[in-house]
Amino acid sequence: MVEQVSKHFDAGRRVQALAGVDLQVRDGEMVVLLGRSGAGKTTLLSLIGGLDRADSGSIHVGGQDVNALRDGDLDRFRQRTIGWAFQTAGLLPLLTALENVWLPLALQGKREKEAVEEATTVLRAVGLAERADHRAYELSGGEQHRVALARELDTETAREITTLIRKAADSGTAVLFATHDRAVTEFADRVVMIEDGRVRDSA
Repeated sequence: MVEQVSKHFDAGRRVQALAGVDLQVRDGEMVVLLGRSGAGKTTLLSLIGGLDRADSGSIHVGGQDVNALRDGDLDRFRQRTIGWAFQTAGLLPLLTALENVWLPLALQGKREKEAVEEATTVLRAVGLAERADHRAYELSGGEQHRVALARELDTETAREITTLIRKAADSGTAVLFATHDRAVTEFADRVVMIEDGRVRDSA
């Protein structure tokens, strides 16, 4: 349970990443945290997982006060209570976004034309059609992650992985799924919107 949690960063100026966030995810519930890049999703997950500390408010996970955990207790909490599934970029910096997606497809045996067409389609699906010809090092961190998502997860694979996460919730695990992809919401028990560090239940 997250109650009135706030967090700011100093990046030449004060940036309010989270502002008075309240959120509860029950055992066996899959909550999708939906928001664009920079909305505060990663910050909130980091605080819940004990990777960072909130400026104010309280966070309880599995009956433990996350803010009160220190050293070994915090390590054990991360190992035994929290599970992470995340996407890293790992792009080839001198290749374009399009090349980073179609090249692995070609290496899997697809013809170049087919690989390029599929890569173009998935880049459009993640909102990067206009950035397809930009080299990876020219993309923002969020854009790089979306290219990696397009490269590694075709539509069918993405659905299979989301289905597995849904099964974890059905078995009694509390699941908080942070994404900008509205397609995932069909698997959710509840959708929570996050924008400018504030959350609200989806209407």
